[in-house]
Amino acid sequence: MNTVPQGGLIGLGLAALISLLAPFVVYFVCRKRMELPLRNIALGAGIFALFALGLEGAMHYYFLKANPTTSAWLLHNTWGYVVYGVSAAALFEETGRLIAFRFFAKRTGDAGTGVSYGIGHGGAESIIIGALGQAQAIVFALLLDAGKLQGTLGAKLPPATYAKIRDSLLHLNFLIGIAGGFERIAALLLQIALSLLVWRAVERREWRWFLAALLLHAGVDTFAALGQRGALSVVTVEIVVYAVGLVLLVFFLAKLPRRPASN
Repeated sequence: MNTVPQGGLIGLGLAALISLLAPFVVYFVCRKRMELPLRNIALGAGIFALFALGLEGAMHYYFLKANPTTSAWLLHNTWGYVVYGVSAAALFEETGRLIAFRFFAKRTGDAGTGVSYGIGHGGAESIIIGALGQAQAIVFALLLDAGKLQGTLGAKLPPATYAKIRDSLLHLNFLIGIAGGFERIAALLLQIALSLLVWRAVERREWRWFLAALLLHAGVDTFAALGQRGALSVVTVEIVVYAVGLVLLVFFLAKLPRRPASN
């Protein structure tokens, strides 16, 4: 019987744990340096759910599934798919951020306004897409080991999609499994950086920072989208994501101001 490698399952479990804990770790690191209103954290999570999962998701459903003309063109045109996907993600998420900072966020007078929102936005993404996605993969792996995956998914998915899921589980190893957790850390730091850019745009009325957020978001997502389409290797995509995450990690640990010590 084909079974999922134990190392891969351990890697997935650790990735889920990393994805779940990363937002809390970043919060406790950053709160020593600035005020982080819980209102802004909740706002970031809510805007992510509304704009990325709700509105953007509804548009994707229409163009990629419900409309046969657009879905056929996008799914068979790599660059069309990439441009559509990264443009939608950047516009929906950054517009949501702009509205949040303009009308709803609590201003702290420092970078804490943007960082707290980013922790909420990126944290929700890390938990929903990262931890829950990895938990789902673990469930699929256990079903495959029990010989029940075919009966559970086989009738619900196209044969090619089912075969891809099955093969990915059978070829899973520890490094592949845990990699998703580190990708979530990089994505969380990116969401905080984007939030800081949009916060600065609103605070200073300097809209070039909003444009910078759109371009940075679209640029990073372009590599991920090309990886999804097979135009770039997984290794190349992960190098880009990790490099961006490393730069941002250094920034947040070394460059953000600390709170004045209380007497």
